[in-house]
Amino acid sequence: MKPGKYEVKAKGHGSSYMPMIVTLSENKIDDIKVDASGETKGVADEVFKRLPKEIVDNQTLNVDAVSGATISSHGVIDGVAAAIEEAGGNAEEWKERAKPVENKEQDEEITTDVVVVGAGGAGLAAAVRSLQHDENVVILEKYPQIGGNTTRAGGPMNAAEPDWQKNFEALPGEKETLEELAATPIEKIDPEYQADFKKLQKQIEEYVASGADYLFDSTLLHEIQTYLGGKRVDLNGNEIHGKYSLVHELVTHALNSVKWLADLGVKFDNNDVTEPVGGLWRRGHKPVEPMGYAYIHILGDWVKEHGAHLFTDTRVKHLIIENDAIKGVIAERKDGSKVTVHAKAVILTAGGFGANTKMVQKYNTYWKHIDDDIATTNSPAITGDGINLGLEAGADLVGMGFIQLMPVSDPKTGELFTGLQTPPANFIMVNQKGERFVNEFAERDTLAKAAISNGGLFYLIADDKIKETAYNTTQESIDAQVKAGTLFRADTLEDLAKQVGMDPDILVKTIKNYNSYVDQGNDPEFHKNVLGLKCEVAPFYATPRRPAIHHTMGGLVIDTKARVLNHAGQAIKGLYSAGENAGGLHAGNRLGGNSLADIFTFGRIAANTAYDDMEESDATSGASQH
Repeated sequence: MKPGKYEVKAKGHGSSYMPMIVTLSENKIDDIKVDASGETKGVADEVFKRLPKEIVDNQTLNVDAVSGATISSHGVIDGVAAAIEEAGGNAEEWKERAKPVENKEQDEEITTDVVVVGAGGAGLAAAVRSLQHDENVVILEKYPQIGGNTTRAGGPMNAAEPDWQKNFEALPGEKETLEELAATPIEKIDPEYQADFKKLQKQIEEYVASGADYLFDSTLLHEIQTYLGGKRVDLNGNEIHGKYSLVHELVTHALNSVKWLADLGVKFDNNDVTEPVGGLWRRGHKPVEPMGYAYIHILGDWVKEHGAHLFTDTRVKHLIIENDAIKGVIAERKDGSKVTVHAKAVILTAGGFGANTKMVQKYNTYWKHIDDDIATTNSPAITGDGINLGLEAGADLVGMGFIQLMPVSDPKTGELFTGLQTPPANFIMVNQKGERFVNEFAERDTLAKAAISNGGLFYLIADDKIKETAYNTTQESIDAQVKAGTLFRADTLEDLAKQVGMDPDILVKTIKNYNSYVDQGNDPEFHKNVLGLKCEVAPFYATPRRPAIHHTMGGLVIDTKARVLNHAGQAIKGLYSAGENAGGLHAGNRLGGNSLADIFTFGRIAANTAYDDMEESDATSGASQH
């Protein structure tokens, strides 16, 4: 090969390419530097740490992709291959060289206080809180890096904070939405929620009568919207709604979770209140750092600095069950070696099963059909492990048939944060003809059903001002996606329509009508609840979208203390669960922004309960010995 530094570009996970500098000598790869600044932080970080070192240390391109980050892994390998070819070498020969020899680790046996299964947001919250109780903690994560689905989350976390929200003006349609909610006949409200609903009616009545124009909110509004947003009927006519005690626990403690995270070091943007798609209300506390990585790196650094024993590439295979009590777990590293952890408490936080299509199809009772090749927004790690472990202990399940599709997903990858993803007040959703087809402020399942009935593929239309409200992107990323053909941009709506195959007259008319609705604060076509910005400032954008599997509402039955319950409604001693691993809270449909509130609230609760139960057990044991 011709020695030198070769600049190449390789396909990445979240952007169209990753710049790389590969330093080569005559017969050796000397160095690999990857510029991953355009990638989603936390999704493929391990790739950029692990693969360049493996390639250089072993002088081969025959290396395994990092689990859960196949696209980025192949991007690095293909980038180095391109550099070798450019230098006059034979990349295929490098790919056929011997694989690095992996030394098998010794089996290991550990005794600890708490073992956490899964290192996503719920697991890390439980681990941090357990460490704050001065407990010894082991965390087991089957993938090479921490984060789970939380890394892929948009970032805004729901929590009513009226004193803060009063600083923001009400948007057109918000007051009318409140009045419409308050007018709901009491008989349509399930009995356990009726007392709270009456209190909310009074709150809304007082707010409207005051003539105030600020953003109203309360924990009661959050509660009732969570309850009504999740109340659904499946294909068999079975109705489900969120268990009152769980919903009440969530909305009561969500703001404490925000403050707890802030104390740990998560920085929130107090100058902006937002809500994700299907959130129904602006109560999202948005981190300054992008997306769910803002939480993961703070919590991840905290557990490492405070002595947690973290295992990655280590999958929990079985629970240790003795005399109907959970006494630990048996796990396996990717090299086949065994890790046995004896613990006083096991907290299951391994997520749902949104990346396990066969399991989704097995349990689904909400959608008429789930395609074999349907995309998912989930990390590939989210395959139902924690639920299956709970079943091993005799846990009961709830709501397993209700699967949430994310309507605004990338048509090819299922990703959320390609294109322009903005708050729903600014969504303009058009079908392939260029016509609006739904109230864009509605719940996620409503949007997904409307999209499916319109052929599945649709477009989010934005202009330069709407672009500024996007959660997820930079101008560099936008330009790269336009160049790659995954995002469309034009100086006129007519040209934009031609690019995506629409009738220009129809799209122009659709946007003209929409802009008039924003001006008048009322949408007579689809009765959109809240109207944000008009679409009128060039350039204009069209982001292709299609529904993908997003969240599985069902899971292990838990009580308000995050104890896992058996079929008789009794707590299984030593077993706790939080986040998407557990069910009963979101019922048939989850509000956008509620999952982050859920994982950090119930992750903490699980740790607190485990601590209390251990203290009680130790006290009882001490008394009996005495």
